[in-house]
Amino acid sequence: APQEPGRQEGPLTMVVPYATIMIFFFVLTFTGSFMLQSVTREKESRTAEVLLVSLRPHELMLGKILGLAIIGLSQMAVWVGGGVLVLGKARQIIAAAESFALPAGFFVWGLFYFLLGYLLYGSMMAGLGALAPTAREGNQAIFAMIVPLMVPLLANVAFREAPNGPLVTFLSLFPLTSPVSMVTRLAVGEVPVWQPVVGLVLLAASVYLVVLLAGRLFRADTLLSSSALSWTRVARELRKMS
Repeated sequence: APQEPGRQEGPLTMVVPYATIMIFFFVLTFTGSFMLQSVTREKESRTAEVLLVSLRPHELMLGKILGLAIIGLSQMAVWVGGGVLVLGKARQIIAAAESFALPAGFFVWGLFYFLLGYLLYGSMMAGLGALAPTAREGNQAIFAMIVPLMVPLLANVAFREAPNGPLVTFLSLFPLTSPVSMVTRLAVGEVPVWQPVVGLVLLAASVYLVVLLAGRLFRADTLLSSSALSWTRVARELRKMS
């Protein structure tokens, strides 16, 4: 099969895309899950009641999101830094890998996609945590929230074989999968400039809507409620906002 324009070839073309997917997947799911657990544990221990005496619900949510963003960025910096060191060693060991190089702007795009991806999933987890009466019920719902992030992981072969194909292009533009997919495509080779820009615009618009919804779920009556978590209840709460 003919090589796609701008696509890199060599042993590392099999390693780097998969490593990129894994790093972004685990960092986003870890920070998002920690957000949900933090909210639900504070509800269980009645700490939320104390915090709401001096904080407004949306201030509590934004504080948690920003705090965990710092943790997530630090974690990603360690993992990416380690990956760059490994890549440098691989170049010394594997002669065929000398031609592999991450494209210009890769880390800048990666930073923006991570931040927006974290805000998207962190806000979703925060909203879900506001509805879950216990950490156990919240943890049971985490899988449904991270399913979209698992799609690029399962389709990792497509990122190597057809990084500019219809499936991969869709995944890199769809807001729920773009934080992982677009950065992985950028690691493989050239991507038309308009696509990362459009992907960021769509992701930013989704973040705005989700943060708005999550902020409305962070109400005192919701945070202090002991009602069981169910998707029917989630739908009912969302209808109240419309």
